[in-house]
Amino acid sequence: MFTPAPQGPGRRSRRRDWVRGLSRATAALLVLFEFTVRGQAHPWRELVAMLLAASVVAAFGGELVRDTWAFRLRLWRHRWPDLLFAVPVVLSLGTGNPRGAAALVVLRLLAREIIDAVAWRPARPMLEALQRRPLTMLVLSVLFTVLMGTLALMFPAATRDGQGAPFMVALFTATSAACVTGLTVVDTGSYFSGFGHWVILSLVQVGGLGIMTITTTLALAFRSQLSARTRGAMQEMLDEETVHGFQRLLYSMMLITVTLEALGALALYPSFRLAPDGRVLEASERAFYAAFHSVAAFCNAGFGLYPDNMMRFVGHPTVNLTLMALVVLGGLGFPVVTSLLDWKLWRSRGVRGAWRFLPVHTRVALIASAGLVVGGAVSWLVLEWNHSLAGLSFGERLLASLFQSVSLRSAGFNSVDIARLGTPMMLISLMLMFIGGSPGGTAGGVKTTTVAVLVFTFRALLRNRSDVELMGRSVPVATVYRACAVTLICVGLLFGLAFLLFAVEPHLPFREVLFEAVSAFGTTGLTTGVTPQLSTAGKLVVCAQMFVGRLGPFTLALAVGLSKGLSSYSFPSTKIVVG
Repeated sequence: MFTPAPQGPGRRSRRRDWVRGLSRATAALLVLFEFTVRGQAHPWRELVAMLLAASVVAAFGGELVRDTWAFRLRLWRHRWPDLLFAVPVVLSLGTGNPRGAAALVVLRLLAREIIDAVAWRPARPMLEALQRRPLTMLVLSVLFTVLMGTLALMFPAATRDGQGAPFMVALFTATSAACVTGLTVVDTGSYFSGFGHWVILSLVQVGGLGIMTITTTLALAFRSQLSARTRGAMQEMLDEETVHGFQRLLYSMMLITVTLEALGALALYPSFRLAPDGRVLEASERAFYAAFHSVAAFCNAGFGLYPDNMMRFVGHPTVNLTLMALVVLGGLGFPVVTSLLDWKLWRSRGVRGAWRFLPVHTRVALIASAGLVVGGAVSWLVLEWNHSLAGLSFGERLLASLFQSVSLRSAGFNSVDIARLGTPMMLISLMLMFIGGSPGGTAGGVKTTTVAVLVFTFRALLRNRSDVELMGRSVPVATVYRACAVTLICVGLLFGLAFLLFAVEPHLPFREVLFEAVSAFGTTGLTTGVTPQLSTAGKLVVCAQMFVGRLGPFTLALAVGLSKGLSSYSFPSTKIVVG
């Protein structure tokens, strides 16, 4: 979030802004034309659409030129969102896609109108109330991202047939991308156009980091002023106690994300030589394929531009190892990655000494993740030898088992056919998808540290210890309560949403529907192939599962009004026989 930019110097804010009015009018005409005259392949339609698109881009450019003259060197500070949007608009125009450029401008103008409406004086009490409830703002920001993504994918420029995606396809795809899940009802590579791919890529990136994290970081980078309430809200969301710590964490998150995704794209670039239809990709297309899969892997989204996802790369070590590294680093969480990058600690203490000085959270997340990866790989190799791994060499089986174990807990890529999964491995997969990644990252699930706290709580009960002990430390009672609450809420919500999915999809097999429900709730994105067969009601239920899974049930519970405050009183104790 950022403070809305002022209207401009001097007395322009009190006069009618004709240039801005022209931008609104042309954008409204384009949207009205594209969505009401859809489906008619007359030459005049294409001509009118191109003229309207050119008008929208020209009016937007006129605004920027006018503001450049008005603000001069302060333009970056006051109009940085417009200038950032201008970059893909110019690139889209350069690739001969004026309708895609116009669609981007329309989305930017719509977002600006919404921000201005929120900052409107009569609406300020509501905005101030929201700023006192950061988690509610977080929920609304995800809904806003899904809304904008749905609208973008419905534009004719978003699909290869020039008709735009139907509402349900656009909503499902936007929700899946913004919630970094990866479930799709159409083939992403062949159904959507280049503009549609860019929209999905943007949604995945925004979904992985969070729209409020990205906008706040950009606002700080461009030296825009943040209100005290906005800073406080972001501090609470990121669980940082100081302003300096919250700003440092934001910059670290952005730097780590950009660096790792760029390195991943460089590693993947040589391997993506062929398109899904077998033709040789041009250099720019290869770069986009590499960037798309790198971002999808780091954000644990699982979207692929190939119809078989990663099955054609089942024995390709570079692609498999690169994607696994990105998925693991994204799933570990930014606090863990940041603590691992403390070079001073490693240099001064050495490997053994540094390990003991790492935060307990980091060590627990690393050990739990490593145990789940190794256990999942061994289970997949043994149980799937004659199922999904049948026909592969030993090396390919080993690599595929490791890849699927890493991907199972949130990423959603598959290098083997998931429809051939045996029932024993499917049960283990349900457990791994439910656990997910670690807190503070791009993965879903109840999180590895939550399960670790529950395991050590169980051990404390067996040893009749009053405190839960973990690596020489006592776990606070509030943390134990929270781990129990998160698990119970997840189980309850998953049961309820899975029940709804069974109710609206009675014709689909039980185990496939159960796998789909857990995959959506854990934002994994793996499917046995039933996603395109879902009815409209089934797609809406899966959308709800992805949304709840991405935000986390505990966040939703706090956002809808449950208090985080401590009670100042307690009742007399009693004895209840359980078990």
